[in-house]
Amino acid sequence: MDTLTGKTVFITGGAQGIGLGIAKACLQEGMRVVIADIKTEQLKVAESILDSPDNVLAIDLDVRDKEAMEAAADRTEATFEKVHVVCNNAGIGGGGPAVSVTWENWHRTMDTNLHGIQNGIQVFVPRIARHGEGGHIVNTASITGFAQQGRGVPYGVSKAGVIALTEVLRVELAGEHAKDRWQNMYGAGTDRWDGEAPPQSLISVSVLCPDSANTEISPFYMNPKDDEATRQRKIQWLKRLDIELIEPDVVGEHVVNGIRNDELYIFCDAYRSRSLVKRRTQAMLDAFNRQFPE
Repeated sequence: MDTLTGKTVFITGGAQGIGLGIAKACLQEGMRVVIADIKTEQLKVAESILDSPDNVLAIDLDVRDKEAMEAAADRTEATFEKVHVVCNNAGIGGGGPAVSVTWENWHRTMDTNLHGIQNGIQVFVPRIARHGEGGHIVNTASITGFAQQGRGVPYGVSKAGVIALTEVLRVELAGEHAKDRWQNMYGAGTDRWDGEAPPQSLISVSVLCPDSANTEISPFYMNPKDDEATRQRKIQWLKRLDIELIEPDVVGEHVVNGIRNDELYIFCDAYRSRSLVKRRTQAMLDAFNRQFPE
């Protein structure tokens, strides 16, 4: 999507963190913004931060409830007529080792992080297809979905599922337009169309893979309520692990650029994320070389 001005974006988990960062970036682009979240009081705070009553709509929503998602879509269309961009961003952190994670924790995390995204896809994709003006879906995963780091079950598993779901959906939605479905899946920008612009009716898909964003879901989150000792402890922890926190507003800017450039994968840093993905990819290539030497 080259032009975002005047289009409508629907963002789940939009009351704070990355969702609010995306909302700010989209509002800056001249979009009409819907922020949906389960945190009612935080929605009010987000509305005041965005400070654009004519262009912002806040909706209480539990993404696990598909009927509630349908109702939110109806309300969005009643207010702004059409939805063009959907950011399935709502998520929670669920940790613990694979051998002992509780089923309650497992299901709650999967229902929010993975099934909630599927609800957003099933509710909004047909509506975008119906108006025929094209659109874009952004599903929030995590770098953890590419590089599992242990004790992150079920969070890491849910995020790996989001990456796989997005890759499949991108192929499915591009299939009627693409000359080569696999090229379309992994390609980006106008190269996918042999130098031609993508069809106006295309609905494309991206997966957002942030690493250490400065949000409440991160163990490194710099909470303004932290005392100085806690703050210094987190700073030292970050230094030891060679991690630099990324602010949600910066992530929002990456999302807007990713939509405009039709990126399949949207990353948020050029160092740690790259090294984690390279390490996993190299391990797979090494296994091929051992088992099937060239």
